[in-house]
Amino acid sequence: MRHSNRNAGYLLRANLKQNLKFSLIWLVILIMMIASGAGKLEAAFAGGASGSKEIVKMLRAPGMAAMFGAMPKVDTYNTAIVFAGVMVVFMIILQALWVMPLMIRNTRGQEESGLLEMVRARNVGRTAAITAASLELLIDSAIMGILYFVSLAAVNMGGTDLYGDFLFSLGMVIADLLFGAIALLFAQLTNNTRTANMLSYMVLTAAYLVRLVTDIQHQNLTWLSPIGWFEKANFYTDNNVWALGLALLVSILLAASATMIARNRDLGAGIIAERTGRAKAAGWLRSIPALLWRTERGLFAGWLIGAVVFGGVMGSVLGSVGDILKTNPLYRKILDVGQINAANQTMVLSFLGMYLGIFVALAVTAGVQVAFRLKRDDNLGYLSVIHAEKPTRTTISVSYYCFGLLAGVFVLSAGLLALFFTGNTVLSHPLPLKYLGRLFAASVPAVISFIALGIALVGLWPRLSSLFWLYMGAGLIVQIFRGLFDLPKHAGNFTPFGWIANVPVENVDQTWLIVMVVSAIVLFILGIAGYRRQDLSL
Repeated sequence: MRHSNRNAGYLLRANLKQNLKFSLIWLVILIMMIASGAGKLEAAFAGGASGSKEIVKMLRAPGMAAMFGAMPKVDTYNTAIVFAGVMVVFMIILQALWVMPLMIRNTRGQEESGLLEMVRARNVGRTAAITAASLELLIDSAIMGILYFVSLAAVNMGGTDLYGDFLFSLGMVIADLLFGAIALLFAQLTNNTRTANMLSYMVLTAAYLVRLVTDIQHQNLTWLSPIGWFEKANFYTDNNVWALGLALLVSILLAASATMIARNRDLGAGIIAERTGRAKAAGWLRSIPALLWRTERGLFAGWLIGAVVFGGVMGSVLGSVGDILKTNPLYRKILDVGQINAANQTMVLSFLGMYLGIFVALAVTAGVQVAFRLKRDDNLGYLSVIHAEKPTRTTISVSYYCFGLLAGVFVLSAGLLALFFTGNTVLSHPLPLKYLGRLFAASVPAVISFIALGIALVGLWPRLSSLFWLYMGAGLIVQIFRGLFDLPKHAGNFTPFGWIANVPVENVDQTWLIVMVVSAIVLFILGIAGYRRQDLSL
């Protein structure tokens, strides 16, 4: 074991230095979410009992439970209990989006680029890379946990104590270790970063969807989801340490399995064998678009299936959302049947508007991943052979960019159609098709403008392209939590999420629609022009 981990410390220092900016950006985002969430909720509860009751009532609605998780069943709610009910699921998702690509990049990514082969030619052990990645995960997570604890202790929410803050912070650290270990295992099972990332995100999505369904209908089955383990910890109420112990045990087993595989496999190989291709490529693969379709079709199909499943699950919740007013005796006394139905429809439309931002983010992520392949494939030298042939740099960049735009639009369409028509099957009064038209009229330009921004960054400033995720993530977070944290009405207008905030209750504002279309065209052209001026492997 010691021989296999030889010089892991040198790799750890190199990884920490290489990933410093990436991890610092994520730590700042996560700490801001924890501190602002705790502070805003504490201010809301301090404002009076009526305001706190409305917050709890809103969060216990099926639509909100589907997004954030089921609220614990207690007699009296305080700031700390509501904070844990809102933040646990959301923070785990954010943290997983940080640590999973980081672990794959530090292991399979270095192997795929050829860097690890050169390093292993020196006096470096077979498992040094995965040990260094695991230690970096532990260090980053520990720093994050300490900052969480300090932030929560400083806010001092109502109903909390130092033990509760410590346990919440420890739970989030263990969540990092769990999903980081999942990514490490897939990095050893597969022989390329693309498949490792796809499988890791599929597990994360499946865990979220299982939690979503069980939180609404069968909360006893929430144990089937890894995310559900942290919900069952019931921070600030039961403080169930056994749930955290289960997650920690699984993390250790997954990391040990990944290490065992790394010790016994060949460099560059994976346990999951890829299908052998044809001895001679088909003639239709001579064009760049056809080649892109051949290499990205698996990723594209995965996003489409995920969007349909996610849309169907979220749509199935709308029936419960629409019946909230009918089951409230006070509203039944005040409103007649027609008014109740109208109010139900408005509530359903409001939830559709909240879900719309998530579907836009999913579609943008799918499209930008393809567009960013241009940078990655160039860095790995895959495009050197193509550049030596007939295709021009404009043809290559336009092919990648257009495929990314089409992927984003198709994923968005599949998700929205599944959401709308599944929702209509469970609603007692189905929504007219005009609202589906509003959803598309607003979201398609938003997706295209987002992807076009990513395209411009790839073409003009490829080294800064990772900042795109910070921009989009900040916009989505502000839009989702704007009402809950009592943020200003126009707080989200620095991204297209804020421009489509009132859809489908209202039509998208024509001014913002023009802004999105014009900006998309300009940014697309800048991306093409920027790539034409780049040196190879920039």
